[in-house]
Amino acid sequence: MIKKNVKSPCQLICTYDDDKICIGCFRSIEEVAKWDGLSNDEKQKVIDNTHKRRQEKGGDYYGFG
Repeated sequence: MIKKNVKSPCQLICTYDDDKICIGCFRSIEEVAKWDGLSNDEKQKVIDNTHKRRQEKGGDYYGFG
C-alpha cells in the first residue's frame, strides 16, 4: 500500500499571534519550521493539534485552502 504525503495546512498567511501560533494554519512556529522533516504520522499529529487550537481560539481558516 502506498501512503500519500500529508499536505501542509499552510494558508499562505504566516502571521503569528502572541502565542506564536500562525493565524492562518494554527501551527506553532516550531511546527512550521520542522514540517518538512516530519514523518507522515508526525504531520498528522500536527494537523490534529491545529484543529484543537482553532477550536480553542475560536477561529477559522483565513486563507485559501
